[in-house]
This record gives sequence, C-alpha cells and structure tokens, in this order.
Amino acid sequence: MLFGIILGVLAFWLFAQTTLNIAPVMAEDLGVETSIMNIAVSITALFSGIFIVVMGGLADRLGRVRVLNWGFLFSIAGSLLVGFAPSGPLAETFLMLGRILQGLSSAAIMSSSLALVQVYWEGAARQRAISLWSMGSWGDSGFAALFGGLMAQNVGWRWIFFGPRRSLCSACCSCGGPRKVRRNRLKAASSICPASSRS
Repeated sequence: MLFGIILGVLAFWLFAQTTLNIAPVMAEDLGVETSIMNIAVSITALFSGIFIVVMGGLADRLGRVRVLNWGFLFSIAGSLLVGFAPSGPLAETFLMLGRILQGLSSAAIMSSSLALVQVYWEGAARQRAISLWSMGSWGDSGFAALFGGLMAQNVGWRWIFFGPRRSLCSACCSCGGPRKVRRNRLKAASSICPASSRS
C-alpha cells in the first residue's frame, strides 16, 4: 500500500515537476511562445491549489483509495497529452489540457494519500509511514529535476512523459489494498474519527 503511494507520487513528480526544468527545450520543439510556456508551467500549481480542498472532500465522501486512483489516472492522461503534443497550432491546446490534468492529479494524490497513511497505520508504524511519505513527496522533486535533465539531453523530453507510465499503473494496482484489511482499518478509525467512516 505505502509502496504504491510513494511510487505514484514519484511518477507524478517526474511528469509534472520536470516540465519546469525543461520548459525552454519544450517551447523550442513545439514552437510555443515563452509566455505561453510559462503559463503552462504555472497552471498546474494553480489548479492543484484550487481543487485540493475539493478533492479532499470527495475523498471523505467517496473513498480515499478511489480518489487516489483518480489522481493516478489524471496524471497518466495529462502526461500522454503533453508527450503527444504536436508542433504547431495544436501544441498550446495539448499542453494546457495536459498540465491542467496534472494539476488535478496533484490535488487528488496529495489530499488523499496522507489521509490513507493515517488510516492504515497506527502508533510507531504510522510515524514511519508518514516519514516515508514525506521523503517520497518532497525528495522526489529533486530527483525529478536530475532525471528530467538527463532524459531531455540524451533521449528527448517526450520520453519523460512516456517512460514512467508503468509506475503509475503499478501504483494503481498497489493502492487497492486488501479489502478485508481496509475495512478493518476504517472501522477502527471510525471509532476515533466519525468522518473516516464515510471513506
């Protein structure tokens, strides 16, 4: 479960954060103006900030695992749109839609993944899980910068968005969790926090 969450967060950072570091290369290849590229870079953070509370509310009502998997799917769709963006007039449309989906992905993943960690583990195990989640969430951004630069320089920037798709698919499968264990954990959590019983 924790492995799936961290793997999904890592793949998200590879897709989303790397764009900041390779924006000049992408703009030149796609024939996009620098001002448009700057908007594309920042629009992910904008949509993430706008919708993170919304996604958190949906996670409480519909289930945290479900919203987390939505985040992974948004990330896959967004990365494919950016990776397949054609040079020319359609580049801006593909790029903006892809980056917006990545922003929604961030909102879904960040709002539900930490809540899942708090529900699935207790005591010392919860502290270890939160530490690993924090390292995976924030440490991956530094790894993404290095990975993106190497990929863009050696094999092309598009492969950044094609390569880690398997990681996200694996994360979707890993985050389903055993149904029986999930029910027991949520039942225990509901006795402490009534809101957890709606997850």
